[in-house]
Amino acid sequence: MSLTLEDVLEARETRARAQQAWLGRYGQSIVSATLVWPGEIKDSLMARRVMAEANNAIDQALRTHHWRVAAHEITFLCTGPEARWSISSPAWMIKHVMAHLEDTHPLGRLWDIDVFCPTAGLIKRSAIHQPMRRCFICHEPAHVCSRMRRHPQNELAQLIEELTNDYFSRPR
Repeated sequence: MSLTLEDVLEARETRARAQQAWLGRYGQSIVSATLVWPGEIKDSLMARRVMAEANNAIDQALRTHHWRVAAHEITFLCTGPEARWSISSPAWMIKHVMAHLEDTHPLGRLWDIDVFCPTAGLIKRSAIHQPMRRCFICHEPAHVCSRMRRHPQNELAQLIEELTNDYFSRPR
């Protein structure tokens, strides 16, 4: 199914409402994971595989730090997979670990892991003294290239295809 800009914007609003609902319901930090997945088709077998890897990596990080998970859900929408965790630990500590995952896991560049504090809201990388994420192609700030649509989608899609094929073809 091909998506419109309106579909993507509505999904973003729905996700924000769900995050706020979880913050209100659980009163603790929230981790929200989506994919960096350009193009009109966001729900594909490969996108689901990449989200499954993100889900596993985040779950492992939470277990490693002995952080209690009050709730967890993963959904597969036409606008792409989404996952959410409610965790009883300080958001800034969680953000450090999630930023590290994004920066070091072979698929981490394809993950967008946000962390929310019940009182301070979204914890940005700058708040924990981490650099902004960089573009896949030119290594400028990613948000600038994305907003300006600086690179053709087919070039980004090819890079993502190479990255995912390389990752999933490795022996485990």
